[in-house]
Amino acid sequence: MAKTVQDKAEPIAGIQPNKVPERAINSKPTVYTFATCPFSLKVKSLLKSREIEFENVEVDPMKKTELKWSSWTAVPVFVDSDGIQVNNSNDILHYIDERHGQLFPRHGENDVQDEWMAFSDNILGKSIVAVIYQNYRTSLHALDYVTKIDKFGLKDRIISKWIGAIVMKMVGRSRAKMFEEPPRQNLSTQLNSMATAIDEDFFGGTTPNGADYANYGILRSMQGLNGFDIVENHQIIWPWYSRMQLHSSL
Repeated sequence: MAKTVQDKAEPIAGIQPNKVPERAINSKPTVYTFATCPFSLKVKSLLKSREIEFENVEVDPMKKTELKWSSWTAVPVFVDSDGIQVNNSNDILHYIDERHGQLFPRHGENDVQDEWMAFSDNILGKSIVAVIYQNYRTSLHALDYVTKIDKFGLKDRIISKWIGAIVMKMVGRSRAKMFEEPPRQNLSTQLNSMATAIDEDFFGGTTPNGADYANYGILRSMQGLNGFDIVENHQIIWPWYSRMQLHSSL
């Protein structure tokens, strides 16, 4: 059987060339996610803050059956009501804002916003992984939470919890090696760095911009897990986080 153009295409970020209206559930904007995914939480925080009604499709973390139709299988994947598919969380944030409010700059229009949106993926996301999965005990705690919340079957839940804890401990250690400081101290350092960029109430000043949603989503995924006390005890980041939580209802 000949492959379709979409099957042959290399997965790329951003807006996709082919529409997939059949993947927009009930003809509504649809997000394909893991419940605990930090990148998915970025997108959900923006959608909820704009009061955009959307469908949420929980993807099986092991089989990813719900994304077999897409060449891009990393969550989140966003499909608008008209079938436009957008890949990659920061690209999705820009797409949604451009069509619903235009309240923050597009990529390339504001270097500071771009820097802190990239920071969410390249620095903050890796920093929280190093803390959450610092050792086997914290990894087991995290996987126990994740496998209960995300769409795991019973068998996959057991395997992912006990074997996944070993794997994620190794991932946590590899992420920790990216930074000079120990994981908890490094996260504190990164939060201090973030704090310098929060102008007034948000990165965007009096209202959130792309950097607010991007970094809030990363930290929101950490809530209830090892190391979140570092966020709670930070004199600038915790009030900002609380404002973002109230703003997004997430």
